[in-house]
Amino acid sequence: MKNKIKNILENHELLRLATLDKEGFPNVRSVDFAINPENESNIYFTTFNKTRKVEELEKNNKVYIVVDKAASNIEELAQIQYIRATGNAFKVDTQEEANQAMGFLLGKYPFLKDLPGDPSMMSIYRIELDKVEITDNSLGFGHVDTQQY
Repeated sequence: MKNKIKNILENHELLRLATLDKEGFPNVRSVDFAINPENESNIYFTTFNKTRKVEELEKNNKVYIVVDKAASNIEELAQIQYIRATGNAFKVDTQEEANQAMGFLLGKYPFLKDLPGDPSMMSIYRIELDKVEITDNSLGFGHVDTQQY
């Protein structure tokens, strides 16, 4: 199960991150992400400090994520695997972990080195997954397995 999660996270490109706004409504956006290859339950993303997601995570660090991909025909749809998961997001606060996380992110998205502004304008977050639901259509449309961390 963990290998399937790792494979999905390594081979899908966008993570949809849901946080709660100040009225308690979900706020969803797509973020570039990378995992720690030694621990698929730790997902990293970077963001500018002055974003709503940072403000929302400071108030409530519980997150819901979806990592999926589109299908262009029924044959592809029949093979789709994706995850939905709950977890908590933590601001990375050590330079060692930040450097490691940026290495993972730049390995997957080399263009991130060209982000505008000074690095001090950015933060890196680590999502620690709790419960992951894996939908695997290759085992039957809507087939779901669950992994607890």
